[in-house]
Amino acid sequence: MDDDEQSDEAASAPAFAPGGAAAAIREHWETFIGDMEATAEEFQAAGWEVLELHPGDVTALSGEQWGFDVLVPDDEFEELERWVADGSFDDHDVYRAAPDLVFVLVVLKDADAERAICCPIYYERDAMEGLRELAAREGHIYTHVRRLSEEYVHFTHEEPDLFFPDED
Repeated sequence: MDDDEQSDEAASAPAFAPGGAAAAIREHWETFIGDMEATAEEFQAAGWEVLELHPGDVTALSGEQWGFDVLVPDDEFEELERWVADGSFDDHDVYRAAPDLVFVLVVLKDADAERAICCPIYYERDAMEGLRELAAREGHIYTHVRRLSEEYVHFTHEEPDLFFPDED
């Protein structure tokens, strides 16, 4: 791999990946985003509109605001706000892979409007246990999508087990 390829690869990974996770994210990110794009294409082939989100950072939270905090670019956030204001994304599919990190693709669906939002999430396995216990106790988990100015769009997912790999 030459320097340009390494630069392209590093540039496509989330910019604010946690220190120890950065190498693992870079290693798997392109494949993960390719999977998201393939999923989006399947929805588009069925006549749906699709909004693909490209997070710069994802944080697993287990404090007062818990779930997944997903930082996206302003233009994607603005489009997400429009879609949520105009629709009802009350169904979701979750696709998960768990190499060194856990990668989760959440597809939020508004079947009436035939719109889908693809939201990729990643987190380190050591952040999982507290969040898994909290989600099991509450019976749901949240995704908080935000922009840098701390404006949020929140989603609730009623099947939190889908977000976590099977225990070893």
